[in-house]
Amino acid sequence: MTIPLETGFTVVTGPNGSGKSNILDGVLFCLGLANSRGMRADRLPDLVNSGMLKAGKSAETTVSVRFDLSDWKPDAAEEGIEPPEEGPWIQADANEWTVTRKLRVMPGGSYSSTYSSDGEPCNLQQLQTQLRRLRIDPEGSNVVMQGDVTRIVSMSNRDRRGLIDELAGVALFDTRIEQSRRKLDDVQERQDRCRIVEQELLTARQRLEKDCAKARAYQDLRDQVQRGRQQELVLAFEAAEAELKQLKTRQQHLSEKEIHDSAAIKEKETTLLEQATRLQTLQDSVKALGEDQLLSVQAELAGLDPESRSLERQATQHQQEGERLQGLRHNLTSRRHQLQADSESLKQANNPEVLQAAEQACRDAEAAVEISRRRLGDVAGRSGAWLDEQRQRAARRSDLQTTLTPLQEEQQQLQERLRQDEARQSELQLERDEAGAEDREVQDQLEQLEQEWQSLLESLRSGKELLQERAEAVAVQQRTRTRLEEEQTRLEREIARLESRREALQETRGTGALRLLLEAGLDGIHGAVAQLGEVEDRHRLALEVAAGARMAQVVVDDDRIAARAIDLLKSRRAGRLTFLPLNKIRSQAASGGAAMARGRRPDGGNGDGLIGRAVELIRFEPIYSDVFGYVFGDTQVFSDLGSARQQLGRFRAVTLEGELLEKSGAMTGGSFSQRSGGLSFGVSSDNDEAEPLRQRLLELGETLAACRREESRLLQSLEQQRPLLRQLEQRQAALDAERTAAKRAHGPLLERCRQRTERLHSLQANRTEQEQRLQVLKTTITPLLDELERISSEERKVQAEADAGNWQQLQGELEQSDNALEQARRHRDERLQHQRERELAQTRIGDQQQAIEEEENSLQLAVTALAESHQRWRDEQKELEERRQTLESQQQILQTKFGEERRARDAAEASVAELRQNLQQARWELERLQEERQAIQEQLRSGGIRLEELKPTLPNPLPEIPEEIRNAGLEALQDQLQQLLKRMEALEPVNMLALEELTALEERLGDLGERLDVLSQEREELLLRIETVATLRQEAFMEAFQAVDGHFSEIFASLSEGDGKLQLDNPDDPLEGGLTLVAHPKGKAVRRLAAMSGGEKSLTALSFLFALQRFRPSPFYALDEVDSFLDGVNVERLAALIARQAEQAQFLVVSHRRPMIGASQRTIGVTQARGAHTQVVGLPDAA
Repeated sequence: MTIPLETGFTVVTGPNGSGKSNILDGVLFCLGLANSRGMRADRLPDLVNSGMLKAGKSAETTVSVRFDLSDWKPDAAEEGIEPPEEGPWIQADANEWTVTRKLRVMPGGSYSSTYSSDGEPCNLQQLQTQLRRLRIDPEGSNVVMQGDVTRIVSMSNRDRRGLIDELAGVALFDTRIEQSRRKLDDVQERQDRCRIVEQELLTARQRLEKDCAKARAYQDLRDQVQRGRQQELVLAFEAAEAELKQLKTRQQHLSEKEIHDSAAIKEKETTLLEQATRLQTLQDSVKALGEDQLLSVQAELAGLDPESRSLERQATQHQQEGERLQGLRHNLTSRRHQLQADSESLKQANNPEVLQAAEQACRDAEAAVEISRRRLGDVAGRSGAWLDEQRQRAARRSDLQTTLTPLQEEQQQLQERLRQDEARQSELQLERDEAGAEDREVQDQLEQLEQEWQSLLESLRSGKELLQERAEAVAVQQRTRTRLEEEQTRLEREIARLESRREALQETRGTGALRLLLEAGLDGIHGAVAQLGEVEDRHRLALEVAAGARMAQVVVDDDRIAARAIDLLKSRRAGRLTFLPLNKIRSQAASGGAAMARGRRPDGGNGDGLIGRAVELIRFEPIYSDVFGYVFGDTQVFSDLGSARQQLGRFRAVTLEGELLEKSGAMTGGSFSQRSGGLSFGVSSDNDEAEPLRQRLLELGETLAACRREESRLLQSLEQQRPLLRQLEQRQAALDAERTAAKRAHGPLLERCRQRTERLHSLQANRTEQEQRLQVLKTTITPLLDELERISSEERKVQAEADAGNWQQLQGELEQSDNALEQARRHRDERLQHQRERELAQTRIGDQQQAIEEEENSLQLAVTALAESHQRWRDEQKELEERRQTLESQQQILQTKFGEERRARDAAEASVAELRQNLQQARWELERLQEERQAIQEQLRSGGIRLEELKPTLPNPLPEIPEEIRNAGLEALQDQLQQLLKRMEALEPVNMLALEELTALEERLGDLGERLDVLSQEREELLLRIETVATLRQEAFMEAFQAVDGHFSEIFASLSEGDGKLQLDNPDDPLEGGLTLVAHPKGKAVRRLAAMSGGEKSLTALSFLFALQRFRPSPFYALDEVDSFLDGVNVERLAALIARQAEQAQFLVVSHRRPMIGASQRTIGVTQARGAHTQVVGLPDAA
């Protein structure tokens, strides 16, 4: 059976017990409701008809629900979620989706249930994932079953907040976060593995570095010494040889130059004196004149050149525009004269007397035809049937001619108009072709501007979109950074609180004092007793109770260290500790007797319940045997209190459950409070509750750094985008002005083109219409002509008969009269056609003259504008020439007056300055030459001797010597060689194989470091992605909460005329708290939800439900008798609300209340058929 559930508001109604709710049960069953109680059945097999099961056969039922997805689009929160490798996944382009559930029940009561999505098998979890994507939750707010309307009110605050989570798509954000977390864990695992390998390689490198450094240094020193020896010999010889040659050359050059420079100095002193006297005279002359005025005039004159060039360009443009306008004027004049001539010709061709004569001839012919017809009628009265046939043929002929005549006239007129339109179209096309080049150039220019404009608009749009996207990304990063900083502050406060609590706890049990001693660097401290032993878990409680406070006592090497530790604690005021020096501590177990020392049971009895000595049940290093003997003494461990009581008073005993029996007879036992704050064997006593918070704080710091870098990058990108956008906007303004100027400049031409194009289009449309009409006329006239021809043929046959002579004669006369009439009419129609053609031509000429007048007006405006612009150009040109003449006159006067004195002064100044500099330089050079020549003479003597000594020691072949060694000199090289030899002796012996091993290790470390850098970058990106999604998740939740809160207040007020709101339990972290409904019905105080009546709870729950639906509608809602607790007025309000909400979602409501049925769009009736089966019957749409 198929039940179509249409969109909108549908009510299912029927008598009690008829099975109305079975329809909803079928939907819930298919969508995977977790338990059958929601479908009013104790077990799923109860949903199947039991008739077949009673017969011992297996039963099977299948339910399918098909969803229409034509208007569904995936939620934006799904972006970044990877589809699962297995199971269904609804694609964004899907039009429908079908869910099927099959239940098979065996005769024994066992059953199996399977799901499928579009025929693909799936499990319940995969199905629910897809339902959530469609915003459907059968166990949430989509379905409210009978008697379950107050479930939303009674559910826990966190579950109620979960409805907002589903609405806001928090699960999708959680999925994205979980996927990123898994990737982050994988990256972290790879990082850890790489760091382990890196640590191993670093350890290996440390072992090799010493040998490698030694071998590398030794090899380098040996190579340097070998090269240095050869370079030393070559440098020594080359230095001596070059020095000797340079000295000889330099000596000769200095002698010649000294003589020449002495004579030149005397000549320069004389010249300098003369030039200085002349310069003083010129300076006095130029200073009196004032050259600044001439420079000012020249600068102003040079500034006139750009203005002159600009005016020249304007003159050229004016000339070109004038020539173009003159050409247009000549063209318009010739066209006007041609049209006037055509108009005069048409007037002369008009002859109304000829048309009047044709009209008179037509009337005479019509009178003759009428006379012939009357005479023929007289004869026809005496002719019988034959005459009747002739009369019918004549009448038919007359009718055909009457019909054909106007059609043929219209055909001729249309043919003539078609010919004239073709001629006019040819003229316009010719005109368009003649002006085509200029038109195309203008059109191409305007099209190019328009294309550039559209491209610029597209660039602006994309630029603004990109800017908006980047601004939104920056805002998200800023909100993420703010949220992380707030969380960081909260964590720091929480860590500080836990640290304070931890320090207080450490102070009470002494671990703080122990830590102080360890941090102070005091040697010989082994640790607390609890840290030095390990026990099995089943013995732990007994041994820890037996040890008691001694577990916190500190073991040290000797009493000297204990004393120093006590002094340190006193000086630091760090509390008190008990120390157990290994050199002094003694075990108390010896006092327990030899039997206990050897591990035998007391009294040699069977020892029921005895497990053993406490000191034997703990594992420790042998060095601590006396310590643990002291701690436990002769304590025995028993399995239960009854066994231990048998030894009461004889030994110290403890049970596995922690009862302690002292040797004195005292017994301690009972229940334990939480022992998490105490010490425990083998477990660190310094458990840090704040460690997870510190880890989170470190992660936050790393994420914040990445977030700030990403925010800085986005801001930088945003700032780079804004100037580009401003440039585009500036270009838009410039291009707009250019487009406007182009349209204004080419307006007349464009208007002519537009008018010509419109005329061509109009002519083409008229031509098409006329051709269609001609075709219709041809189709109509052809059968009429054929029939007329047939009648004529019949008449010719009749004329051959002998008894029709008189009739034939009269008929002939009538035909002659008809022919004369037809000829007269044709002559008249031709004259009328000529008259119409002249009128059409006259009208066309008038239109063309009007168009020419419009073009002349546009041309006159352009000429006026050009004349005004040219007049302004002339004024500017005249003013410029006057200014130029004035400045040139001033320049000529000043140049004539000051030019020669200024040039002479400048030349004299340059000459004197150069002479003084040359003279001083020459004196210094002469003194240096004299000193250098004396030193060279002594160097030449000693250099010759040294060169002869070095020549035999040169190596063969000569080695290459770097430039830096040559520049440093021979002595530096020799000192360097001595140092190298000493260092080599200090390094011996050396292992040279370590170099290759270290090289390979460094390569591995480099590759590993690069891999770690990549992993670190991936980790930062994943952390930033997780926190960004978390920010979007919280914002999505708050958006949904605020919207639902407003809708709840509005809907609750409309249903109950009261006040209502939603309240978060934890506003600082809304996703960690619950959601409370606060309701205030009209006329009552604010009441707890549990204290409300059933109707008030229903109204509150329904208000919340519809508030959820109004914010983000689900595809459908199913309500089962939700109006059962409401009175008539509230049922009407609820029905009206559902009717309004049904505009956004599909509502299926089970009800038998008349207001609900009356407000629905359609009704489905349910009744009880024979055999106790539910029968669905369709009812008419509700009024």
